[in-house]
Amino acid sequence: MSEPEYCALYARMLHPSLVDYPGKMSALFFTRGCNFRCGYCHNHSLLEPGQRNYTWQELEGFCKEYQKQWVKAVTVTGGEPCLQPKLLETLKYLRQQGFMIKLDSNGSKPEVLKQALPLVDYLAMDIKCSLPKYEQLCAWRDDEQILASIQLIMQRAKDYEFRTTLVEGLHDDEEIIACAKMVQGAKRLIFQPFLPHPDLPDPAFRTLERTKPGFLQHAAKLAAKWVQQASVRGE
Repeated sequence: MSEPEYCALYARMLHPSLVDYPGKMSALFFTRGCNFRCGYCHNHSLLEPGQRNYTWQELEGFCKEYQKQWVKAVTVTGGEPCLQPKLLETLKYLRQQGFMIKLDSNGSKPEVLKQALPLVDYLAMDIKCSLPKYEQLCAWRDDEQILASIQLIMQRAKDYEFRTTLVEGLHDDEEIIACAKMVQGAKRLIFQPFLPHPDLPDPAFRTLERTKPGFLQHAAKLAAKWVQQASVRGE
């Protein structure tokens, strides 16, 4: 018997999501492995590659299940989906099944994003912090890849958002403005709260307070000068 072939997807939410694809109920799939090491990562269990992904047969079954629930969109997140060798093949398959597709990315692989964008209806890229602090916060050292992804998304994405998770004490006014300037002229920059949790990768983040709604609104006002729409999610 031949070995089964696997798609890019590792895990899924059992029930459709109402919050991951703006304005749509979507299936939510996860990939494993990430090339960033953010100390406050809320999906830290997906940082390392390892366990097998779904087979194509399993994915077919999941698609049929969601279609019976009138789900018409899929969100692919991670981890970092662009690290998956079969990401493009998986996106093509989801498109063939009639789903609209949202892809989440940290922007570290612009060469993959370039190929993925024609298959994607909505792209969400994280802006972690100002470029000089990416190495400190994410253990990432290639500024040019981040900037290339930003320009690619703004020029070619059908629809998109940039988003920043704000950590009070880490993101001050200077950082917020720097993030907004990185995506100057963008359609959307969305600020979302940091959520403390007892098993975050970096213990220093585990006891911090959740980002206050007032600080999120303050950030949106600061950023409004630089982007078309600066808003808040998850107050």
